[in-house]
Amino acid sequence: MKKLLVILFLISGMNLTAQRADNTPKAIIIPLHINQMRVSEKRLSEHYNTPVPQDSSWFEYRTGSKKVLIVAGHAAAHMREEKRQYADEGTGSLGIKLNHLADVSVFFTKYLSPSDPNYYDNNAFKDSLAIIIDQMKPIIVIDLHCAHPYRPFDIDFGTMNGKSYLMRDDLLKDLKAALKNEGIINFSQDYFAAVKNKTITKFVSNKGVPCIQLEINANYLSPDLGFVEGQKTAQLLQALIRFIEHVE
Repeated sequence: MKKLLVILFLISGMNLTAQRADNTPKAIIIPLHINQMRVSEKRLSEHYNTPVPQDSSWFEYRTGSKKVLIVAGHAAAHMREEKRQYADEGTGSLGIKLNHLADVSVFFTKYLSPSDPNYYDNNAFKDSLAIIIDQMKPIIVIDLHCAHPYRPFDIDFGTMNGKSYLMRDDLLKDLKAALKNEGIINFSQDYFAAVKNKTITKFVSNKGVPCIQLEINANYLSPDLGFVEGQKTAQLLQALIRFIEHVE
């Protein structure tokens, strides 16, 4: 009888292990992707502080087939109240790689922004964003930003105190779940609420489209700093791709 119980226990353990293995998805991010992000960000960094050339634009739109829009309005340095503000380094290359791997549209700045698109509404960036939203009609807009590496959170979700996702609680829940599944678990909500100024998140949600601002700790956007930061970047990239696939 004891032998039978031991055998049954071992079999049940094997079945449980098999079930867990079957439910574990295969990784989709490889080192090449992160190295490509490093190269992409290096190219962007060459123009962080460069005034927009004549007959050119200080932002770029790359289309995708998915109904998710990624915005990186601080991918380059920007002018706010006549003072130059630093770029949110890593957000531009993250958006570009999501465009490549997840086939989403991305809208980002690439030269010194004469008007901070996350602080003012009356500028060409917001005018173009309005047109993109009207034509694309996205399910959700993800507004990328970079937080100081000393912040105690991995991600702070800016939701205008729960208003920006327009009662689509499932979108925020699924986004958090996708991040947790990749090991990103230290969350904050509405420390940067995206409600104080004329933010991108406020602008988008006022147009009737759910939007969530992601304040991402710089340690997840700085693969150049080392192996640990590179892995964190890979986890973030994979989490966002999984979320986009789930939304679609």
